[in-house]
Amino acid sequence: MRCFLAIELPEETKKELSRIQKEIADSNVKMKLVEKENLHLTLKFFGEVSDYQVNKIKELLKQVRFEKFQANLGISGVFPSSSFIRVVWVSLEPSEKVKELHGKIDEMLEKEKFRKDKVFESHVTLARVKFVKDKQQIMNKLKEIKVKPMKFQISSFVLKKSTLTEKGPVYEDVARFDLT
Repeated sequence: MRCFLAIELPEETKKELSRIQKEIADSNVKMKLVEKENLHLTLKFFGEVSDYQVNKIKELLKQVRFEKFQANLGISGVFPSSSFIRVVWVSLEPSEKVKELHGKIDEMLEKEKFRKDKVFESHVTLARVKFVKDKQQIMNKLKEIKVKPMKFQISSFVLKKSTLTEKGPVYEDVARFDLT
């Protein structure tokens, strides 16, 4: 089963991200927008894991202790760089808190030999870019976009199953882990 860990976003936050997607969709860029219902922050991507590994993941993540915290949308940007654009995103702030939660999860999972992430950035993917004719145009567009901060509480994270279909991925919750 293909799995990942996610921080889910409130509906109002998804609406704001959807608004931003509409603005960048007019940028003469060939891209695949993330469906509104699939917008989330990926804490960890596992890829294909066995049922045994899923059970181990659930066991370990039940032990993660982390306090609920307030978050908000931050700035927009691209990965890996402005000269080679493959992903358009919006940050989730405070990024230090999200990175701290990610670090605790990585530490816990390392006990069962799950690979630690080399790099982690606190972001919500808005689009996967296939082709950009004018990189400067999209970078200028992103600078113009005003992201509403949209404050909300992060009180849990979710282990999700991802099934790839012709119409895009379909996500199902496998387990929810509440923060204290």
